[in-house]
Amino acid sequence: MFALMLKELRSISRLIALALLADGLLLSDLTGQSYWLGGTYPMQSGFALIQSSWLLRFGFLAAAIASVLGLSMSLDDGLRGTWAFALFRPVSRRAYIGAKLLVGGAATLALSVLPVAVYSVWAATPGNVVAPFRWSQLQPAIEACGWSVVVFLGAFLSGIRPAKWWWSRLWPLVSSVALGMLFWLATLEPDFLPGLTATASEYWCLCVGMVIALSVSILAVVEERDFA
Repeated sequence: MFALMLKELRSISRLIALALLADGLLLSDLTGQSYWLGGTYPMQSGFALIQSSWLLRFGFLAAAIASVLGLSMSLDDGLRGTWAFALFRPVSRRAYIGAKLLVGGAATLALSVLPVAVYSVWAATPGNVVAPFRWSQLQPAIEACGWSVVVFLGAFLSGIRPAKWWWSRLWPLVSSVALGMLFWLATLEPDFLPGLTATASEYWCLCVGMVIALSVSILAVVEERDFA
């Protein structure tokens, strides 16, 4: 199992490098600094990750990274024609796909948490932000990090399930992104569809439920699909 996970990690190493670059660019904007130009900008007037404009940029980046990783890891064997080699070995199908899901889910979560963690440490350092820092301000960003795993699984299911039409094949990805944005926007803007405003516990219950449902769906497709 560990060898399979290392193999999957190597296969997405380039995508992880690109994602780290994107995270770095976002952090550069969040902190108002341009290290590669040798210049800095004045202190920010507030905590960026509670502002809707910054949160939307961060949410879009997290969803994009999750989508690319999910589609890449689910389509990789099919594009290279290696499904037969991968699945008809002593290891079970579930173990092989499970390794993909564990590596992809962990990478997605790490890449989304990284800019939040780095920015939080920077914002909590005196002299960087002209506003008091409270850890509770991280809630919207942390919720986006959790939902990025749901988007990854939705993208993975879209890539691995057989379907004749693209619109039919991509509905798990589209629905996971749309549902996440719907509940997240309701959290950010209380006046936006008030009936959908979820508490933190309700949001995380929904997130965990989606992760379980999508994981079960992926394993069911793997068991039923003929990859020959």
